[in-house]
Amino acid sequence: MARQKLVVGTYGDINCTQRANGTWLARARYCDVDGVVREYRKSGETKNKARANLKAFFVEHTGTFGDGAIAPDDTVQELLDLWFAKMEKADGSPNSETLERYRYHLRWVLDSDKTEHPLGAYQLRHVRPVIIQAALDSAGVSADMRKRIRSVLVRAFNMAIFHEALNGNPAAAVPSVPVPKVKKKPVAVEDLDAVRAAIREWANAERRNGPKSVDLPDIVDMLIATGMRIGELLALRWSDIELTAPPERRDDETWFPWLMVNGQITSKGKRVDYGKTDAAIRPIALPDWAVAILRRRKLEQPPNDIDAVFASRNGTWHFPGNVQSRLWHIRHLDEYADIAALRDVSPHSFRRTVATEIDEVYDADAAKDQLGHTSKTVTERHYINRRLVVPDYRAATERLAPRTEPTDDPAIEL
Repeated sequence: MARQKLVVGTYGDINCTQRANGTWLARARYCDVDGVVREYRKSGETKNKARANLKAFFVEHTGTFGDGAIAPDDTVQELLDLWFAKMEKADGSPNSETLERYRYHLRWVLDSDKTEHPLGAYQLRHVRPVIIQAALDSAGVSADMRKRIRSVLVRAFNMAIFHEALNGNPAAAVPSVPVPKVKKKPVAVEDLDAVRAAIREWANAERRNGPKSVDLPDIVDMLIATGMRIGELLALRWSDIELTAPPERRDDETWFPWLMVNGQITSKGKRVDYGKTDAAIRPIALPDWAVAILRRRKLEQPPNDIDAVFASRNGTWHFPGNVQSRLWHIRHLDEYADIAALRDVSPHSFRRTVATEIDEVYDADAAKDQLGHTSKTVTERHYINRRLVVPDYRAATERLAPRTEPTDDPAIEL
């Protein structure tokens, strides 16, 4: 009688034999996912232990035979190292600045100092959704951060599936993290001068700890004038700006001062010649008051080797994080506690202000172009704070009034 053909993922009879040294060897045929039947062996101190070890192996055995890039017994840390290495070389992948942020986020589930259940040392074959959930729960980070971490893990484990190291994605099975939808507000136009005055006063104060931040007021004003990202503004060079019409356009009444956004400063203080999105490389028209600020800076600023509009005291690029931390410091000072608009101010607050004003004067498409977004949806959802305008359509709804005769009941005031 012919031997019965095994189905993929099943094994045949387990045969056990005792070795000369007294241990037992269990062996059986197993049908792998490629349809090939192979014999596998496991040993044990006793016959039952040898059988149990072989059965345990079959339970965990993924039966996969990928390209060798990643294997089921590799660790989560090794998977992420490979994923980052591939992302750094792949076309259309996140830029180096974004990948660096991803690495920072993942520390919260890989580092034993950050979570009680670090993932890094787990073999891929042993990772379960509950294990990832435990790492996220014990990390003690915000819902927004947990959502970002889960997103990166899903993408990395998808790569493990592609290379046939896993049959399923444990991170995708982790429930998505609900993030409260709190739309951050822009700085209201009527509050801008108070915010500017507080920042200018702090930056030029004679008695305070640390060096003076004399550039901060101009940085804030240029954020308000352009709606640029803080990294884009700090990467601005004088060669990117046209404050005076070139000779061939001096009689052209359509010419106006403008600048070109064509780079950004990374979190490590390095200037790169690409933006956050494809639409980030863009021209921006300058209002007259911003032109006056730039002309003054051009006259007063000592020359620097990097042609930066905003150079540090050492002639280097400003770090975006330093600007953000200084604004954070100012808004937490007791002396400015009465300025409500200053409480949540950040470089992005001014970006929202610009988006909202351009939307009111022009439309959302214009705001999208000014901010360098690829989608109007992003601009509308996160940056534009439309004022509530109640349309008057009563001429139509009044026609729907009941046609019964009015009663003598006393009027009820609401």
